[in-house]
Amino acid sequence: MRSLLKFFSLTYAVTWTCFIAAAAVSDPAASTVPALAGFRGPLFLLGTFAPSLVALWVTSRAEGGAGTLALLRRLFEWRVAARWYVFAVGYMAAIKLAVALVYRIATGAWPRFGDEAWYIIMAATVLSTVLGGQAGEEIGWRGYALPRLAARFGLAPASVLLGLIWACWHLPLFFIPGVDKSGQSFPVYALQVTALSVAMAWLYGHSNGSLLYHFEEARWSQLD
Repeated sequence: MRSLLKFFSLTYAVTWTCFIAAAAVSDPAASTVPALAGFRGPLFLLGTFAPSLVALWVTSRAEGGAGTLALLRRLFEWRVAARWYVFAVGYMAAIKLAVALVYRIATGAWPRFGDEAWYIIMAATVLSTVLGGQAGEEIGWRGYALPRLAARFGLAPASVLLGLIWACWHLPLFFIPGVDKSGQSFPVYALQVTALSVAMAWLYGHSNGSLLYHFEEARWSQLD
C-alpha cells in the first residue's frame, strides 16, 4: 500500500504543479515574465505524462530494469480475442452517450459534446491511442495502480476507486480558462470518468493486462 500512496502522491504533486504553473504563465499580460507563456504547452504535456513517468520511476526503484521492461511490454500485448478489439473501439462512445442520457434525465437538456465534428473526435481518439494515449497516463493508472489496487480490494472496487482518483487528478483543469474542461460540471465528469475506469478495468481483466486497447479519454471532447 505504501508504494501506491507514493505513486498517487507524486503523480498529483507533479501534475498539479505543472498544470498550475501552465495556468500562471499562459497570459503574457498577467505574467511577470511574458516570455514564459511559451512554456504553457510543454508544462501541460509534462503534467499529462506524469502518471506514466512516476510509475516508471517507482517501478525502476523497486524492481529494477526487469520490472520496468515488464511494465512497458504490456503496451504491446495484442494476442486477445477479436471481440475485445471491438469492445475497445466502442466502449468510450457508449459510456459518453449513457452519461449524456443521465444528464438529460436530470436536467432536461442535452450536454454539449464538444465543438469538433464527430469524425474529428474519432480520429483524434485513435491517433492519441497510437501516439501517446497509453504512454501519457495508462502506464500509470492501469499499468501500475490498477493491479495493486485490485490485489488489495478486488478488481471491481478497485476500478471505482481508481476512477474517482483519476477524475480528481483532472481537477485543476476545471479552473483554468481556455482548456476544454473549464466551466464544466465536475460531478458529471467524475461520473463519466468512473464509468470509463470500470469499463477499462473490465477490458484489462480480459486482455491479459494489456494496455494496448485503452483509449485515452482526455483526447475526447468532454461533456459539460
